[in-house]
Amino acid sequence: MTTARTHQPGRTLLQWGKNYGVVIALVALIAIISLAQPSFLSFPNQMNILSQWAPVAIMGIGMTYVVLTGGFDLSVGATYALSAVVAAAIGQTQAPVVAFSVAILVGIAVGLLNGVVVTGLKVNPFIATLGTSLIVAGVTLVITNNRAFIVAFEPFAALGRERLLGVPYSGLLVIALMVIAGLVLAYTSYGQQIYAVGGNEEASRLSGIRTHSVVASTYVIAGATAGIAGVVSASRLSSAQASLAGNIVFDVLTVVIVGGTLLGGGTGAIWRTAVGVGILATLQNGFNLLDIDAFYQDIIKGLIIIAALATVDWRRLVAKVRPTSRTSSPPPMSGGTSPSESASSAPEERKDNV
Repeated sequence: MTTARTHQPGRTLLQWGKNYGVVIALVALIAIISLAQPSFLSFPNQMNILSQWAPVAIMGIGMTYVVLTGGFDLSVGATYALSAVVAAAIGQTQAPVVAFSVAILVGIAVGLLNGVVVTGLKVNPFIATLGTSLIVAGVTLVITNNRAFIVAFEPFAALGRERLLGVPYSGLLVIALMVIAGLVLAYTSYGQQIYAVGGNEEASRLSGIRTHSVVASTYVIAGATAGIAGVVSASRLSSAQASLAGNIVFDVLTVVIVGGTLLGGGTGAIWRTAVGVGILATLQNGFNLLDIDAFYQDIIKGLIIIAALATVDWRRLVAKVRPTSRTSSPPPMSGGTSPSESASSAPEERKDNV
């Protein structure tokens, strides 16, 4: 009786498809676009995609941390623009390392402000970060007077433009940050605390976790990644202005949601965000190669977000129903629980986090 559940190929295949469906979707999307436009798979095109989407991918890391705790950060776009402006402004007269460091510190400061407002003042994350976004965007406009800062110093552009064996430095930075962030979530106590707080904040608090500190720290990380993304963008363009962000915050949210990190917290992973970036970047580049109008691109992006959210709701419903059905089942004949049954009764979506 206890081993029947572990030897059901149909159920295992369904679970695998549910957990890794985004990977299948990405592979299918790449296959379709490469058949329609063979130049899509060329090495130069792939490296250009990696360079162009580096800021979104970097900010996606911080957003993933925030969403895993059940939070939300609408200020990353404004923080990204402010950090880029600060980097470009200082980079006109100072060494790149100084300009980049100050810009990242600005991002961290905005993240800390978000963390204090959300945890200290107990303001809803959506409202708090919306307000912060407006403040930061206003500050950026005041600093720039709506003009661009242009940096002529060549070393300033190295991070955004230089390459190692054909791979852009910004792409290598993305890979390094994603690997580090993924390992932290999967193999450190801090990572497990993030999952715990997102799963049940009150239970986590009662178990001794300093939930406010954990939540606040994720906003600091989001601010830091927005700062790094701003630095990368300013370096690639050798300039920055207040309007740099555009709608980038929606791209950041999209890659996290499409990847499968659940809004409300507790379930998700950095590798999922990486796949989400791959899906959105593949779509965008494919649209451009196939010369599809930008208006249709926005329509398709919107449909993807809605479909992803619908999938999230279905997964959450399944997660809530399954434990009830298990607890209502009769106890094993032996009066105990076998090791195999105990292992299989753990929440299955948690396996996805590693």
